[in-house]
Amino acid sequence: MTQEASKNPELMAIHARDLGKVYRIQDKPIHRLLDALKLGGPRGREFWALKGVYLDIPKGSTVGIIGENGAGKSTLLKLISGVSKPTTGEVSVRGRVTSLIELGAGFHPEFSGRENIGLACSILGMSPEEIDELTPNIIEFSELGDFIDRPVKTYSSGMYVRLGFAVATCVNPDVLLVDEALSVGDEHFRGKCLNRLNDFRDSGGTTVFVSHDIGSVKTMCQHVILIDAGEVIEQGSPERVSDEYLKRVKARGNERQMSMLQRGSAEYPRWGTGEMEVEEVLLLGGDGQPGLAFETGEHFIVRLRYRAHKDCNQPVFGLGLYRSDGTYVNGSNHQWRNEPIDLGEVKAGETGEVDMAMGALPLLEGQYYLTTFLYDHSKAAPTAIDHREHVVTFQVLDPSHHQHGILRLPTAWAVRRNIPGEEAVRGHESGS
Repeated sequence: MTQEASKNPELMAIHARDLGKVYRIQDKPIHRLLDALKLGGPRGREFWALKGVYLDIPKGSTVGIIGENGAGKSTLLKLISGVSKPTTGEVSVRGRVTSLIELGAGFHPEFSGRENIGLACSILGMSPEEIDELTPNIIEFSELGDFIDRPVKTYSSGMYVRLGFAVATCVNPDVLLVDEALSVGDEHFRGKCLNRLNDFRDSGGTTVFVSHDIGSVKTMCQHVILIDAGEVIEQGSPERVSDEYLKRVKARGNERQMSMLQRGSAEYPRWGTGEMEVEEVLLLGGDGQPGLAFETGEHFIVRLRYRAHKDCNQPVFGLGLYRSDGTYVNGSNHQWRNEPIDLGEVKAGETGEVDMAMGALPLLEGQYYLTTFLYDHSKAAPTAIDHREHVVTFQVLDPSHHQHGILRLPTAWAVRRNIPGEEAVRGHESGS
């Protein structure tokens, strides 16, 4: 996977040289029509979504593509899949290619899920006998049940992903291209997909996928490519390239670029009686500035800004901390403590801030999210005033890499060695 011509092209699943894609952006829709009719012009300006990309991806490898929104990741997948043609350079792919690039791409909205399975398999050159043999496996993996015979235009985004991923992976491809679409699915199906990707890799398949979930990238990939402004600026080991990406995000302070780190509260459940509302959730690092990327060990604050719409008695704010795969890491509030903070009665119109601070962020590298709790504790059973699931997601970077897992724990190691022929016992001690 270098910019020099590969010495063994037969071993490469994907081979790209000087790959580039340019789009012409017109200021007005009429300009596009006039250019298409060749009436003067060309109008507008050129935008290079991808430029000067060289790739050699070996057969059987799993490669991650990371970068900020608009960097050119999806454009690269479209060129590899053949959905889009390059402006410059060339790309060749050996073997059957299936892709899950855009939600619902390749599906006819009026056809049922079953009919779309047949259509997709036919496009891949499969015979009717092969399609009949594979269809039950595809349906079983998708877990769509009776919905498989309903028009896909009635499907939710999660159902589209189920069908698309089932088709893409059950047709025995040589190369699988996956964009961020998996993030739309629920945690159960997402885990099922990751297991399928692992099986595909172990069987010798080649996978290229775009993701903002750095934890998955590090777990799944042997090689990672970092794209910025349409150019490959770094490629190599998952640890090194992922760290470079996170450092860039943190340095730029650009929260918008962590697209799947901030999905928007509208996509997750929110419920409660509504007397009070958590209007804003801010994450503050050691520099006191809001962000979405932090380092293990730095000072960390979660700040909840609230507004009371009606009088409320004894409200309690809390936070639930989860890893990106749904693992529950911690739950805390300001009342269940040795020295509880009792807010008593809150009047309509009151605003304020609630901080949960960590002197040293104990989380190890990975992606995490927060759920906020605002409950009325004046009743026998606490009642939700404003409960917001998955309200904000953030990334943790651990520069030291001294521990693995979820939490950094203070540890002390000691080794005592009894070596034959030596009277003294050699001791070695090390703190965290």
